[in-house]
Amino acid sequence: MANQKPTIEKFLIGKILIIPEYQRSYSWEKQQVRDLIEDINESIETKTDHYIGTVVLAKTDKQDFYNIVDGQQRLTTILMILNVLILRLKDKEDIDYYKRLYIFDKNHETYKITPLSRDIEYFIQLLNEEKNLTPKNRSQRYLAEVYEEIENIVEIIDNKKQFLIAVEKLQILEFIEENEGDAIRIFLTVNDRGKELTRMDKMKSLLFYFSNKYLEKKYDHIINDTFGEIFELYDNIKLTGEKQNIDTIASKRFNEDDILRYHHICFSNESYDPTASQIMDNVKSKLITFRKDKQLEELELYIKSYLDSLLAFTKSFDNIINKSKTQSKYYKIFTILGLSAVYYPVIIQLERFGYLDTILPMKDIKTIDMLEIIDVRVLKIREYTGKKYIGRFAYRLNNEDWNIEKLEEYLLWFNSFKIDNNYFKYSMSNFSYYGNTGLLRLLFIDYCEMLNKKCYSIDELKVIMHTNPTIEHILSQTPKFDPTSYNFRDEDEFNEHKGIVGNLTILEKAINSSIQNKDLVEKVKGYDKSMFPITKKVSTKISSTKVFNKEHLDERTKKLVDDFTERWWA
Repeated sequence: MANQKPTIEKFLIGKILIIPEYQRSYSWEKQQVRDLIEDINESIETKTDHYIGTVVLAKTDKQDFYNIVDGQQRLTTILMILNVLILRLKDKEDIDYYKRLYIFDKNHETYKITPLSRDIEYFIQLLNEEKNLTPKNRSQRYLAEVYEEIENIVEIIDNKKQFLIAVEKLQILEFIEENEGDAIRIFLTVNDRGKELTRMDKMKSLLFYFSNKYLEKKYDHIINDTFGEIFELYDNIKLTGEKQNIDTIASKRFNEDDILRYHHICFSNESYDPTASQIMDNVKSKLITFRKDKQLEELELYIKSYLDSLLAFTKSFDNIINKSKTQSKYYKIFTILGLSAVYYPVIIQLERFGYLDTILPMKDIKTIDMLEIIDVRVLKIREYTGKKYIGRFAYRLNNEDWNIEKLEEYLLWFNSFKIDNNYFKYSMSNFSYYGNTGLLRLLFIDYCEMLNKKCYSIDELKVIMHTNPTIEHILSQTPKFDPTSYNFRDEDEFNEHKGIVGNLTILEKAINSSIQNKDLVEKVKGYDKSMFPITKKVSTKISSTKVFNKEHLDERTKKLVDDFTERWWA
């Protein structure tokens, strides 16, 4: 092992840096860039050298070529900063000199950093500052956003050459290993800057280390390829989730570790709600046990089964999320309803084993339809967290023999789990709207399909969601009327009723904003403009009766609850 603390200038000389395919895609955001720029500004202001973290490299068979085991995000960003600064220098000789020094190799044949193959062409176009580039994946979008941020920052720097010299003087702690296994061992202990590593990154490195050290590198290539594919699948899942407005996946909190957790619930019975840290401890413990007992065949079998299972699971996850782009049922479940996160391991497993679109023989509906009913009834209406039973079910799907009859029997049992039709009716009749937008949105859109006697197509559903449908209170939440004039005993009784389903409907956001707390006459005018049949029925009802009071609200609640009970059956 060689380690030293060179400046960026010395570090980049004589090296071509390659990002191996098993690495995650570029994922820095503006804040990480701003933090790095702040480090550079501090070094200028204090006139001191500034340390910006660790880089771990592994030698390759080709002279001067190194794999970046740790530090690729930081180094890629530094290269972009250097590129923007160089292109904005005033002296052409300076531009040519610094390009040869930091952007290209000495023969001007290749770039100092070679990114993942799927991003190489885009990265080169970005460095050449070609116009009207369109990112094709999530990492390219991050690259574009960061490059733009760097351009904006550099634009306001008065002395760009001084800033470039400051970047040259930044110091890193450099580790260079002869083989990738030793490099990864260093990587597992020294990552200290930039964007925090996910457990998925560390899991890849852990498995690689045991393969490299104890299995004569037998699985090194397989691990690299497997995690390279997993990281790319994750990027696809995340990007699709953001584009399809799938709340669970679009959330900033969702990352590779969630895939690791969902998978481990199916792979191991250690816990039905493991943290990413517990998963690492569990896998590491098993690897160490095999190593200590010199059970190398078992060690090999465990690594292979884990890799195969994790990759197949992630592929199935990607398949399901992609279905939300083209199939109305999946769009409803993921985008409109918002499938409960606790149910992801089960639905992914059922996709993996080919059951999701299979017809259940007794009920003559698809498995995916049954899961929708369960999510509405048990997880949303009953508000059952479900982690214990659902986690065990996900594990059993992976470790028991199932057929469609056994699967249907279990799903029917779970669908009525402590929520028979009477409980369902009671819950729906007394349900108060407090942020349950996804559930109510689905119930009302589904009800519109019943009224229309046909299902919406995927394109029609996307048009509906483009209107940003909201949940409308027919009698306003903050009324400008005396509740007793609407046959409520007092204000307290009105407050008990204003959030139940009979006082709610679905309405396009623009229309809702225009009517807000207006009286019923004005609201009717807005309801008439709505595309939703359920809301138009409210308009017709109020127009014909000239009033909507407590009795009408209770009558509508009973009608909706009866219809919902028939539709969302047990």
